[in-house]
Amino acid sequence: MCAEAGTERESFPFFREFWVNVPQAGDDRLTMYALLDGEAATGAFRFDLTPGQDSVLDVEATLFPRRAGVTLGIAPLSSMFLAGENDRRVRDDFRPELHDSDGLLMRTGAEEWIWRPLTNPIVMRTTSFVDASVRGFGLFQRDRAFESYQDLELSYESRPNYFVEPQGDWGPGRVELIEAPTEDETNDNIMASWVPLTPLEPQKAFRCAYKITACLDSPRLSPNGRVVHTFMAPARALGSSDTAPPGSCRFLVDFASGDLAYFVADPSQVEVVATAVNGKISRTGIAPNPHIDGLRAMFDVSIKPGQTSDLRVFLRSGSRALTETWTYPWTAAEKPAEVARETAAEGAPTQHASIHHGGSVHQAIRN
Repeated sequence: MCAEAGTERESFPFFREFWVNVPQAGDDRLTMYALLDGEAATGAFRFDLTPGQDSVLDVEATLFPRRAGVTLGIAPLSSMFLAGENDRRVRDDFRPELHDSDGLLMRTGAEEWIWRPLTNPIVMRTTSFVDASVRGFGLFQRDRAFESYQDLELSYESRPNYFVEPQGDWGPGRVELIEAPTEDETNDNIMASWVPLTPLEPQKAFRCAYKITACLDSPRLSPNGRVVHTFMAPARALGSSDTAPPGSCRFLVDFASGDLAYFVADPSQVEVVATAVNGKISRTGIAPNPHIDGLRAMFDVSIKPGQTSDLRVFLRSGSRALTETWTYPWTAAEKPAEVARETAAEGAPTQHASIHHGGSVHQAIRN
């Protein structure tokens, strides 16, 4: 994908020609060459495809911006998210969930694993995760239960994951997640790519290499405890005896895998570390979840009505992080009686910038 600086113009170059090396007997990979062409950029690619249970595509690319002010999205991935457990804005269907992917997974240069559940916003949303040297990113379908989708034809529970890993140091830049509104499951409304920090010079070669792994589940990707479910509800709706202030919401995040099974018998050894930009965490809690052999983290957050906050939570035992970091943008209701998610759809377009320093994320909101 290419974007023009100072404008909202986007363009999508296409592959004009392909050349395929015919595999010989005993070869374990297929090599292809391709010519990319577009109004904003052109380039040449080499693809080496190694099929298997986890199929791997090694990519070498040389790109040439045609003019100044072109922003390139490197290694773009696209997917679809219409409705999920955390976002039921579109509910007119017998199927509980409808998505090809339910989250963005990112591995930072500081070895922090980040999970960002996807949404179907009512206005386009761009979230940027800024990093000095990204180690990988991808769009994942983690919910593998047929009961979540109830679709006998499309088998959403079998959709593959795609994870991009740079070969060599890509330097500073950002993983950019774009979520566009859709009322139909036929639209690919999700896109993720890497955007270099330094602007590319027109007609000067930009070279990069990366590999894309297609898999159903790979333990090496997010080796610690990982997010399984994300739920939300008004804080007052879940047994709280206190009166929840306006703009309050309760989030429940299920974590499983890693070493979490050890702590199911005694979750008191685990701390819920929750933070909110432009907001206040008023309550946290943790409970064993034997259904996933993991733990359920709970936290209440309150912000001013109508404002947006970036939320983060992970589990820790002592000084050791047990899980990846869950992060989520949330807009509080304009009116106290409304559920936060319903009014989140009414807000203005928001861009979220997440800046990584030393393994932590400092988030800023730009309206």
